[in-house]
Amino acid sequence: MKRTILSLLVFVFATTVIFAQAKREREVKNLFAQIEKTNDDFKKTELANRIQNEMIEILMEADDFYYDFPSLKNVGKILSPDEQIHMYTWNVLLSDGTPQYYALFQHNEFNSIYIMSQGDAEVPATTGYVSEKDWYGALYYDIHPIKFKDKEVYLVFGLITSTNGETQHKVIDVMAFSKKAIKLGAPSFVTPWTGKKKQHRVVFEYDKNAQMTLDYNKKKKTITFDHL
Repeated sequence: MKRTILSLLVFVFATTVIFAQAKREREVKNLFAQIEKTNDDFKKTELANRIQNEMIEILMEADDFYYDFPSLKNVGKILSPDEQIHMYTWNVLLSDGTPQYYALFQHNEFNSIYIMSQGDAEVPATTGYVSEKDWYGALYYDIHPIKFKDKEVYLVFGLITSTNGETQHKVIDVMAFSKKAIKLGAPSFVTPWTGKKKQHRVVFEYDKNAQMTLDYNKKKKTITFDHL
């Protein structure tokens, strides 16, 4: 009898948590809808910050690394092949079409959540390291674990939508995680157009009406991209 009562209590608790998460996700969807309806850029940024905070609260309440906001369609959700990094990225378009980017990262082993947000849109430099505080902003669509100088890091691929109305960019970068921070960039890329000089990241620029393929071939361990 005690075992039956215990099982029932666990079921009731789990059901309550699921309903609470669904309710908070509906609130987040409503915040996204409010962003689309307003032309006030200050209001858009305020709502976007609320979305980020709500998502953090949902992740903390869920206490489940594999939880991926099933009802949110405005958010990109990517799980690394080694199941150590879960990343969520989205953007908000200001009244003049300028994008602002937001991102959350979860690290499975460290049990950490990292926050990144970007104010003024910018195209990243190909040299130098970047932290969460000076993140350039991108919608990351792929991630792969790699070794760099005997350290486990992650190769990430991102899209930066048009900031000048004419072109957009794709970026290849490297992410290194500690328990408290993310560091982007590593002097590891050598490209045909830079000779022997190593870049911390690679940035491609192309017409906003064009499409560009930029992917990682896991079997061959190579990066493939269109000739622009």
